[in-house]
Amino acid sequence: MKERILISSSAKDTIRKSGKLAQELGLGMEISRVPLYKNEKLTLEQTIEILKDETKDFNNRITLHGMFSDVNIASQDCKLREMSVKRCYESFEIGKALKADTILFHSGNKGTKHYGSIKTFKANFISFYKEFIKEFERNGITAVIENVFESEPEFCIELIEKVNSPNLKLALDAGHVNLYAPKTNVCDWIKEYGKNLYHMHIHNNYQKNDDHSNLENGTLNYKEIFKTLNENNQNPTIVLEMFEESDIRKSIKYMEENYKQRN
Repeated sequence: MKERILISSSAKDTIRKSGKLAQELGLGMEISRVPLYKNEKLTLEQTIEILKDETKDFNNRITLHGMFSDVNIASQDCKLREMSVKRCYESFEIGKALKADTILFHSGNKGTKHYGSIKTFKANFISFYKEFIKEFERNGITAVIENVFESEPEFCIELIEKVNSPNLKLALDAGHVNLYAPKTNVCDWIKEYGKNLYHMHIHNNYQKNDDHSNLENGTLNYKEIFKTLNENNQNPTIVLEMFEESDIRKSIKYMEENYKQRN
């Protein structure tokens, strides 16, 4: 099971400490702290060197959570879109330097109900990714799009199907579905994502805050979620996206008792 399970680098107060925990547990690590966007004096090259140093003793699998704070490559504001595009390409370079096999991006969708804005968003997104994904194809890296504010699975499915690349897949954040799409069921999202479900973030909440709690501490039924994955022969990489060691350990125990993941 553990070959395809990771923890977040936010589990501890440094990436190095999180890496030590991941190695102790026999798990991979998703790098979620990219210092570049918080420090205007840091160059991309300096950021890469910092992250390489933090992970130099880590020998397990690495994935990267691309920069996401206010990033929206489909923005109608050309200046905001320009900076967002820059952050995406920087994230790609960081992931490549760290030998990450998967780089995750948020869609940037803010959940607007305005038809014209949705249409423009989709057109801008698809146009950008048709070009951006070529970098991933050349380097054998998979990009995955994570749901955040989406209220239904069809939104992200349409985006990646229109880009139509084997290197662009879907990441399902179960906690986000529970919080931002409470009228839907995570198991239905899993079925709808089908063969395009490549990566998952799992954590729990009570549909009030994005708590990132352990798998038993919330309204999501992970026994049903794991059962659905198995029944549909889906085998995504899974990130235990919790930020307390105790929650991670509780969730690993829960998974060992309730999830028979395929190799």
